[in-house]
Amino acid sequence: MARCEIRDYEPIIGSNEVEVILSLAEKVNGARITHVNATAYGGGVAEILKSHIPLARSVGLDARWLVLSGNKDFFEITKSIHNALQGNTSTKLVKEMWEIYLKANQLNAEILKVEHLDDDEFVMVHDPQPLPLVDYKKNGGWIWRCHIDTTQPNQQVWDFLKTFVKKYDALIFTHENYIPKDLRDNKIFVRQPCIDPLSDKNKFLHQTEILDVLEKYSLDPDRPIIGQVARFDLWKNPVGAIEAFLRIKKKLPEVQLALIGSFAHDDPEGDEWCKMTIINTEASSDIHVLTDLNDVEVNAFQRAFSLALQLSIREGFGLTITEALWKEVPVIATRVGGIPLQVIDGVTGFLVDSVEEAADKATFLLKRMWLARKLGQNGIEHVKKNFLVTKDLKDYLMLHLELVGA
Repeated sequence: MARCEIRDYEPIIGSNEVEVILSLAEKVNGARITHVNATAYGGGVAEILKSHIPLARSVGLDARWLVLSGNKDFFEITKSIHNALQGNTSTKLVKEMWEIYLKANQLNAEILKVEHLDDDEFVMVHDPQPLPLVDYKKNGGWIWRCHIDTTQPNQQVWDFLKTFVKKYDALIFTHENYIPKDLRDNKIFVRQPCIDPLSDKNKFLHQTEILDVLEKYSLDPDRPIIGQVARFDLWKNPVGAIEAFLRIKKKLPEVQLALIGSFAHDDPEGDEWCKMTIINTEASSDIHVLTDLNDVEVNAFQRAFSLALQLSIREGFGLTITEALWKEVPVIATRVGGIPLQVIDGVTGFLVDSVEEAADKATFLLKRMWLARKLGQNGIEHVKKNFLVTKDLKDYLMLHLELVGA
């Protein structure tokens, strides 16, 4: 994990904001908070926690991070749960599947020594994989943070899960629209995920570092590069990004596409979607599907993009959008989920409702790079104000104080 101290962010957020955070932290100095999620790498939650935990420790919180253990069957079931919560109506989980899900959480309660978390002021459980751990709590405050777009959840799956959700002392959703109506009696907060501007994935890079990465992966730095950075996943729609690119290329033959994907430990569908994506690249030698890049390489590519795409079908928030905006790259993205919180239409990029519209907007922007630069400048200011890890820490400290006070 990163080892940044809160003072390291002062040149970015200013000394006044640092002092506000330190003042809040003084009031909860030494408080214990344990985060539990399903994977240590490859997903948005892991990306958040690897910066949030050391930063929280730097201001005096006793913050810890525990990761679930699970076999292939467990993660296939939790992926089905994830898909169902995002609206897949065809997903049906039978009794045996729920039993595997609950048994895995029972075993994890023993492995993670959940009963020893009783002295923690708070335990924050992320997403549905570890949701049933709440059954093994005795004391302390338990918070469930849902990072998924639950606007239209599969009702059968939600009805089962909400029996656990209602046992939590507080709930956090990314968007007001994600809060199911049958949770209105619960204590609910709305908070957005954030990025770390000092991490390898987001820190400043010199031009020579960027050029070295492009050369390593055989992309031409003198031609426009469009990119989508996302897991290989049904909801991220990599095939749609390829379709949009091919439409753009008919009008601007010099463009290149970089599809940069990662694999999360808890996502068993990644390999299949990666293979499906690669099959669709046969239409052009200028489509590059890249995997297993390190954080600095992803950073370099994002800084080399003329514009970024995010043509998701569903999207809880989309930290890769935040990353692109931080690098002053305008984003063309679908008008779904939490994306409009970041992509302000005509200000930090363009919101679209189809592949065809995405291609048209991209072509329009690539012909007007002065406008792309302006949108990019707006983007970095929007992220600086709303989506940096320092704000995430400040939000947590305020939430902690509110819950303790209550």
